[in-house]
Amino acid sequence: MAVAALKALLPPERLRRLTPLGGFEARVYTDGERVYKVYRKEEAHLAGLEARRMARAGFGSLVLAVIQGAEGGVLVTRRFPGRPFAPEAFTSKTLAALSHLFLALHRLPEPGKVTQEELLSRLERFAESLHDQPEALSLVQALKREVGLAAGVERRFCHRDAWAGNLLLKAPEAEGPEVFLVDWARAGGDDPARDLALLKTGSLDLLGEEAARAALFRMARLYPKEVRERLAFYVPLTYLHDLHWFRTKEPQGFPQALEEKLPKALAFFRDFFPRRGAW
Repeated sequence: MAVAALKALLPPERLRRLTPLGGFEARVYTDGERVYKVYRKEEAHLAGLEARRMARAGFGSLVLAVIQGAEGGVLVTRRFPGRPFAPEAFTSKTLAALSHLFLALHRLPEPGKVTQEELLSRLERFAESLHDQPEALSLVQALKREVGLAAGVERRFCHRDAWAGNLLLKAPEAEGPEVFLVDWARAGGDDPARDLALLKTGSLDLLGEEAARAALFRMARLYPKEVRERLAFYVPLTYLHDLHWFRTKEPQGFPQALEEKLPKALAFFRDFFPRRGAW
């Protein structure tokens, strides 16, 4: 279906030059200069939605075209000259650029507030899927008692999917920004603390726990104290979300995820909730 959509868009000589870049909800290809993200026909509208969210984030100049047709939707963008996040490419310049990027996003207001109902509903889902894991259930219950810390927060524009595959680091010889986020389909209004927590669990953790915490806290110091305090809620919550995802979507990977992520979730909650006032 992806190839059929591109055949209607590209001349044969360019079609032959395409290289697949992978993708989950959509298939992604490049001809070296442009990136073609192809959505299935039932999700064709997401091409335009992602383009609008890129524009909201300040990256509208990278969007070259949005095509919606019988075979699906295609988002065409300029290719960022970089590779997915990797520890060996992480530098102080990377961290500074990440801070600038996330702060710029989180200054953008979005309607509404984070509600207690949605947070409790999320925790209930995690409790159901992790029902046979006593330590995970204990953490769920502890977060339920602290849900008031995060409820009522005004939403800001967030990427909400900053895992390593979506976080590109510029090639050393390339020009332009040091970092770039791709895949804006999930972007929208949320708590900036959750966005930072997703960055830690999805990308920064590849640095190792000590370095990941140091990078997260260095970014967080640029935020108001109340945002920093909510990390003690959202980092453990995000690990639970990861475990829920593996249990329900990729159960073969659940045992390893449980071994790696649950101790980090428990340790972060233990280390930072008691010290909430010391940030």
